[in-house]
Amino acid sequence: MKSFFLLTVIGLFFISCKKDQPEIKPDNNTKEQLMLSDSISYTINGVKYTSNDRFANGFSNKQINIKPYSQELPNRHFAYSSGNTWWYGEKDSLLVEYNYEFLGEALVRIGFTKKYNIAKLQEGPTVYQPINGFQLTRGPQQFMTDYGRENKTSGVFLSISPKSEEAMFSYIPNRSMTRPAQLNNNIQDDAKFTILKFEKLDGGFYLLEAEFELNGYTEKNKKHRIKDGFVRLVSQFKRF
Repeated sequence: MKSFFLLTVIGLFFISCKKDQPEIKPDNNTKEQLMLSDSISYTINGVKYTSNDRFANGFSNKQINIKPYSQELPNRHFAYSSGNTWWYGEKDSLLVEYNYEFLGEALVRIGFTKKYNIAKLQEGPTVYQPINGFQLTRGPQQFMTDYGRENKTSGVFLSISPKSEEAMFSYIPNRSMTRPAQLNNNIQDDAKFTILKFEKLDGGFYLLEAEFELNGYTEKNKKHRIKDGFVRLVSQFKRF
């Protein structure tokens, strides 16, 4: 059955950025300079891949703890609709997401998500943002394994789309809510994502460095082990 997804309360804004060395003031030139050393690297089957071309940033809100209903709920926006089923999340909470894309031998997308009560968010023209900023802590992080589905979990997610191979995901790749997933939220129990640095820079920017090792699953549920992962990026962690 073909599914039709409609994400509500969502805002996506992408920009392409030239990159240079970190400086101090957050004018346009400095933003370009801050991103020179943004990079991501990892190995799959013993082959190392690297990219320092961070070409896009994104921000969005998503509903959380999404469940199916047999009819539309009054005064509510559904997250997805499929046939005669409407999918709704919690009415007083949202998932806040920041994501970054790197281009090289593969298109790599890495994202950071957190759940917030609406009272902890400020409303903008199209999206909600954390009133006190989006803060990450050093140390181990969890993976968001049901990204784009029920959104019951939160944390880090990663997708890798090589030019000549199947794309692989850190989360359950089956995005159709009408078909049961063959994988569950335990798929990253033996994985790790550790933030080594989360340091505030001048101009409201933050330096993030992290190492990771995880399982990547294709849409056919073929498993790949992604090792020796490292990511470095500078961001304001706010709507761009």
